[in-house]
This record gives sequence, structure tokens and C-alpha cells, in this order.
Amino acid sequence: MARRVKRRDPARALTVREQLELFVDRSRQLWESRVRREGLKVSLNMKWAVADELLRTSLDEPDTEDFRSYLLTFRQFISDGEPLYLHKIYNLCQQHIANDRCREYLAEARGVWQQISRQSDTGMTLTLDSVELSPADVADLWINGHYFHNDPEKLRTLKALESYLYMPPEPSSLIT
Repeated sequence: MARRVKRRDPARALTVREQLELFVDRSRQLWESRVRREGLKVSLNMKWAVADELLRTSLDEPDTEDFRSYLLTFRQFISDGEPLYLHKIYNLCQQHIANDRCREYLAEARGVWQQISRQSDTGMTLTLDSVELSPADVADLWINGHYFHNDPEKLRTLKALESYLYMPPEPSSLIT
């Protein structure tokens, strides 16, 4: 029987100062990134005409290298095992900030992040085989199913999404 190795929390290996300095450094990296400056430039075009049987889709995808580079840093803010996980950083700041005005700003920032990360209130959702996917779910699919991990279930979901984007439904399925 294999012995299970307990993983150390990377945040515990850093002092509070080191953790906050790393947070500032990685935040600056995201701010200076080409993706943040220029955007991802994604567009999806669909044309459907049942009577003429014209079914066309085209997807202009973002630059893969830019996207991967951005995600490499961004995932550190949204992955709970990372020392830069936003909830950990908010908690650290809450413990160490004494200035009331700064604590108000912190509470406001935490509220904005919670609002952004809430599944039901944010952005566009995708429905795949009766399963609703929020923007956070889609990000998780790409991060853990394609770019940084190879989660089999997430890989299958991504493949299913790709098949919907690149292979339009049969004309008969559009008629109700």
C-alpha cells in the first residue's frame, strides 16, 4: 500500500510580508500583460437558415500563447492551494490592516470579488446537455482540463463543447 504524502501549504512557507510582496508582484504582472492591455479578442459568429439549410459557425480564438501566459499567473489568484489565493490574501489583510479606511476598502474589494465570482450573477452562461456552466466553470475547465492539469472529466466536457462549436446541429433538430 502506497503511503500518502501530506503536502505542505505553500503559503505557510512564506512570511506575511513575502506573501503580500509576491501578491503585488503577480498583480503587476497581470496588469502589464498584453491580454489585459489588448483583450482576448474572441468572437463567435453563427448563421442559421433552416429553410435554406445554411448552417455556419466561425470562431476567432484568442492567441494561445497570450492566453496561456495570462492563465499561468491568474490561476494563482483563484486556486485555493496557492499562497496568492484571493481569499487567503483578503484574510491576511484583514488580520494586519489597522487603518479603518483601508479596512473599508478591503471590505469593498472583497465584496466586488464575491459578486464577480458568484455563478448566477456574472456574465454569460453556457448550457451543455442540460448542465449550466458559469464563466467560473468554463475557466475551471480550461485551467484544470487543458492548460495545467489533465482532469479526464473536464477534458471530456471540453471536447463536447468543441463539438458544439465546430459542428452545427442537423437542420432537422432546429425545427420544433
